[in-house]
Amino acid sequence: MASISPDYGLEALHLKDPESLVQTQVKIRIPKARHPDPVISNLINRYGLKVNILGALLGANGQEDGWFDLAIEGRAATIYEALLDLVELEADLWISARP
Repeated sequence: MASISPDYGLEALHLKDPESLVQTQVKIRIPKARHPDPVISNLINRYGLKVNILGALLGANGQEDGWFDLAIEGRAATIYEALLDLVELEADLWISARP
């Protein structure tokens, strides 16, 4: 089961003006079952977000979960939707929202 920590990080994005531009730092655990999926690429292409990979740990053999430290920039409402999409993929999120 996916989790979001701290929960208020996602809620803070939801409460912002939906059109406001924000930058959020998110640490993501991608389950090994999702390795074939273009998870990071979808954040960029599907949601039009600007994503900077600050760190990553992903085994080539797909036997372990993948970990990403991302800086994501975009409209608050769009980032909120994208992060909810990640939760549906069973990803765990650690969020630090910044204005």
